[in-house]
This record gives sequence, C-alpha cells and structure tokens, in this order.
Amino acid sequence: MIYVEAGAIEIHIQEKNYPAGPGSLIFLNKLEEHSLTVHSEPYRRYFAQFSPEDLEHLLPEPKLRAVFINRPDGFCPVFDLSPVSEQAQMLCAGLLAEYRTPASPDKMGRLYSSALLTQLLILCYRLHGALFPLPKRPVNHAVFEIRRYIERHFTEEINISALAQEYFLSPCYLSHCFREWIGCSPKQYVMRNRISSAKELLLHTALTVTEVAQRCGFSDANNFIRSFKQECRATPGQYRRRLTAEQSIE
Repeated sequence: MIYVEAGAIEIHIQEKNYPAGPGSLIFLNKLEEHSLTVHSEPYRRYFAQFSPEDLEHLLPEPKLRAVFINRPDGFCPVFDLSPVSEQAQMLCAGLLAEYRTPASPDKMGRLYSSALLTQLLILCYRLHGALFPLPKRPVNHAVFEIRRYIERHFTEEINISALAQEYFLSPCYLSHCFREWIGCSPKQYVMRNRISSAKELLLHTALTVTEVAQRCGFSDANNFIRSFKQECRATPGQYRRRLTAEQSIE
C-alpha cells in the first residue's frame, strides 16, 4: 500500500499505467508485477506492506480487505483521497510511528495499528465504496476458500480439478470465477505465489537457484528458470544480481 504525500508518479501494474498524485492511495498485490516512474519532484510517500495473515488480523472486515486481494476486470488500484488528505496523512504517519515503536507484550500496539488502518480504509470506502470488489454470489465463497488454500499450499503439488470437485464446481467454471475476482486462473495464481516466494528467497537468502526452486514447489531448476523468466523477464540469477546492485546503491 502506498500513500502519495507529494509529487506526481505513474505506477505500472501488470502492463497497465495509472497516474497518481498527492492524496492518492494505491493498493498493490504482491503477486502483481509493478514499478513506478516519478514525474514530479519532490516525491514523498508512505509505504506499508502486509502479509495475508497480517491483513486478516488487522482488517477483520472482509469488505475492507477486498481492495488488497480481489482483482476483478476493470479494477483500478489508485484511490483519490485528496478530499480527506489531511486525515489520511495523519493516519499514515500514525502507522509509521507505530511500526517504529518496539512491540509491547500486551499486543496493544497491534490493536492500535489495526484501528489506524481500519480508519484509513473506512475513509477510502466512504469516498469510493462502489469500487470495493466484494462478490455477492454464494458460489464465489468457494473461489476465496480455494485462493486461501493455494496461498497456504503453493509449495506442494496442487490438483485444481480436485479442488473444484470439493466445491461441486467444474474446473472450467472455477477458472471463470477465479479470473472474475482474482484476475487470473487458479494455475496462474499458484505460479504467481511461487514466483513471489522465490523473489523473497533470492533477495534475502544465499540459497542456490536449485534450492529456491525446490522450496517454492517447482519440479526442477529448469522449470523454475523458464517460469521465472516468463513472469519477470529475467532469469533468477539476473534478478538477484539486479536487486542486490540496486540495494547497494541505496
């Protein structure tokens, strides 16, 4: 999640471009390839990253979590909060301050962070409630249960047809519903989770490419390299060297 305090940027997500300026709140999914271009300086922003488990604890209301996860056709990840920019900035500053505060044994800090994030999302919802993509058809409950299963078991071999049968859906219909709300097929979602996990391991560990492939559920290193290059336009080795070089420059 990015809140733009100052400057003008263009964010590139899954081959689409979105302009954003002061007061823009941007929701990114870790499985989406994204980058940004700064068009106007000075550029200042608040940035927060949450795991799926964090979101479930910090935002117990599914409707508010929807903008982080669901990607139906036509979804725009940039929300204009300029009418309430002062409130939004104060909440973002509060989240940052709380993040920098040592965790307390009584977990009051986590509760406070939940309150701040909930307020920020409610501000967003009150301005753009129609853009919060929560499904209404009961069948889509199965989609989100299967999505959750994939997120927890993507390192294992997953049989999509068997999962569909568990919820009395045909694989074809499951794929249709999955694309409608998640923005990709179940097989693509498995792959995106594996690639996302591989990126973290490549950047933060010294594991070999073969070891990363094994940990992320790929059958062999060649399959991993081919899939990674198709998704990221670079081999795992090239990706690791590029990110390591960028971090050393910073």
